[in-house]
Amino acid sequence: MQVAHVVRAGAERRRRGWIGRLVVAAGLLVTSALPVQTAAAASDAPTDPAPRTVACQYAPTHRVAQVSMSGLREASGLVASQQWPGVYWTINDSGNAPILYAFDQDGASRGTFKVTGASNVDWEALALGPDGDGGFALYIGDTGDNDQIRRDPVIYRVPEPEPAPAGSATVGETAPAATFRFVFPGRSHNAEAMMVHPKTGEVTLITREVSGLSLVYRLPAPLDGDNVTMADMVDVLDIRPLGPGPNSQVTDATMSSDGHHIAVRTYSAVLLFDAPDGIAPDQLWGQAPSIVRLADGPKGEGITYKLDSDDLMTVGEETPAGLYETSVHC
Repeated sequence: MQVAHVVRAGAERRRRGWIGRLVVAAGLLVTSALPVQTAAAASDAPTDPAPRTVACQYAPTHRVAQVSMSGLREASGLVASQQWPGVYWTINDSGNAPILYAFDQDGASRGTFKVTGASNVDWEALALGPDGDGGFALYIGDTGDNDQIRRDPVIYRVPEPEPAPAGSATVGETAPAATFRFVFPGRSHNAEAMMVHPKTGEVTLITREVSGLSLVYRLPAPLDGDNVTMADMVDVLDIRPLGPGPNSQVTDATMSSDGHHIAVRTYSAVLLFDAPDGIAPDQLWGQAPSIVRLADGPKGEGITYKLDSDDLMTVGEETPAGLYETSVHC
């Protein structure tokens, strides 16, 4: 507990420099820290002393499709497939069967797949990452814990199944799931956000806190399927400037396919962080994030980057589920 106290204190000091800017930015529709160099500036031709840049901004959120899958009642995560362009994966949260749902950009079903060897205590997060053999795997975070009493959070990893044809009601099964059990140091947490680094496979978990002070943990790579792993506390994210209640509670997070961008969402907004190769965790979470306002319903939870894009795709716990897009324009 003493170590955790030191980490929290250090994170709070680092964060004082950007909280003021966060408060100002929270009142805007969008901001972005993605400058784009012009073609002239990138060439060998003479340029102005100050390179010209074009500011990138995110457009207002718009609904792309209604997801036509009767069994999908409480979508709690979202992943854009890398090997099946235009296909998305999602999950139901607690009290439901251990099933992966596939659908496309038009909301058409691409099949449901029971996860072999898994159970759904409280599925809250879904991410895409390496499978260890050069392919892609889906990581399912059974990490929800509203009462903060669980001592058995688990992450399941399964090779990404091949989706069914558009409109299919196919029901299949995945390959057997690899199971990775872990615990949080000190006490239990409700972690609804999980990211997997696309190259290293390192897992990052972010807790959902009523206080607005979310804790960031990591699980060392490679994941250990034989022993219970102790999560390492990395930092504290102060989400309170985004507003009271659910506005400052983290419901999901995602990492871009190149590992260089991170999006952390609440019900009403997204915090964007840059993650260049080699950056230390304390430098990553200590930076001033850009802010994007979302409008994907009162219970928006899942988020993912669109394939080969900085556009954000989101889904929520409405019934029927809706797929939303918040696209970036430069």
